[in-house]
Amino acid sequence: MIKRFNIGIDIVKVKKFEDKPFSKNKIFYKKIFLESEIRYCLKYKNSAERFAGKFALKEAVIKSLDKKINFSEIETSHLKSKPIVNLKKFDGKYDFISSLSHEKDFSIAVVICQKIK
Repeated sequence: MIKRFNIGIDIVKVKKFEDKPFSKNKIFYKKIFLESEIRYCLKYKNSAERFAGKFALKEAVIKSLDKKINFSEIETSHLKSKPIVNLKKFDGKYDFISSLSHEKDFSIAVVICQKIK
């Protein structure tokens, strides 16, 4: 069996989310993030940094796939501070390795995607 890997990377300015606070832009956030992701980000004092990171992670996933997918179909979470990616629509068809980092004004994410089926 041939293993097929793709990679995606994205970088986001944190200011993009600082300029759009959740409290005043709920519709915008709900188009991109799941309720569990919103709750996670809002737990932190600097929620804009968390939202930027999750946005970069979702963009990196989209770039790593060979299919079209919406932001709402990508579920991100964390296990022992490591980002985890699950796809609702294509459950079990892809496996992901991901990394996420924040540095001052930027959040960056890298995703390696393996098509399983």
